[in-house]
Amino acid sequence: MLNIVWAYPDILNLHGDRGNLFALERVAKLLGIETKVTKIEKYNEKIDFKNTDIILFNVGEVKVMPTLVYALEAQEKELMEYIEAGKIIILIGTTGCIMAKETLRADGTKFKGLGVLDMICTERKDVYGNDLHFTIGEENTEIMANQIQLIDTKLNSDIALGKVIYGMGNNDGNSEGAKYKNVIFTNALGPVLVKNPWYTEKLVKLAMANKGEEIENAIEKEEFEIELNSMECIKKFIENKRKEE
Repeated sequence: MLNIVWAYPDILNLHGDRGNLFALERVAKLLGIETKVTKIEKYNEKIDFKNTDIILFNVGEVKVMPTLVYALEAQEKELMEYIEAGKIIILIGTTGCIMAKETLRADGTKFKGLGVLDMICTERKDVYGNDLHFTIGEENTEIMANQIQLIDTKLNSDIALGKVIYGMGNNDGNSEGAKYKNVIFTNALGPVLVKNPWYTEKLVKLAMANKGEEIENAIEKEEFEIELNSMECIKKFIENKRKEE
C-alpha cells in the first residue's frame, strides 16, 4: 500500500497540478500497488507522518505560504523525523517557500520558512512563463515541463535538483529546483508527474523501498508512449524557438 498525503488541495489549487496526484495513483496501479490518499484540508489537521510515504504540495498563492509554515510548525518534530528518515515530500512551484529559509514578498515584507532547503525565494512582480527541460540525477533522467513562475529561487549551497537544458533556472543559472534527502522542490508544471511518468515511477519505487518493499518489475515503455512522443515534439518546438532567439 502506497500512502499519499495530499496537502491542502483546496488552497494549493493553481495550474491544474492536482494531476500530480492522479499520476502517482496511475503509476502505482501499473506497478501493482494499491494507493491510499489522505487529504489534509484544515490548518489544524494533523498529518500521520508514521503512516505516510509521500506528501504532495501543489502550487498555491504566495500569500498563503506563511500560514502553511505556521501549520506545519505545530508538528515540526514529527516532520523533521520524517524528512531525516528519507521519506518523500514533493513541493511544486510556490510551495518551495514552505521549506526555504526565507521568502521576500513583492511588497517588501518577508517571512521565514522551515529552513529545510538552503535557499531564498523572491516573489516576482511579473509572472515568468516558458518551457522547461532539465535532467535529474546521475542517470540524467529527462524532465519536460512548463514554468509559470511566481517566485525566483536563489540556492545558498549545492542542493540543486537538476541541470537545465532549456528554461530559467535558480539564480538565473543552469540549475533547477532543490533537494535535501528526499524533499524535492521543482518549478516544473505540466503537471510534471503526468508529463514524466518515468520519474513518477522512480518516486513510487523509492517510497516503497523506504518501507522495505522493493519493487523489481518495471513498467513497459509502451505505457508511456504518449508522454515520450510529447517530449520529442516539445524538443523540436524548443529547437525552433532557439533558432528564432
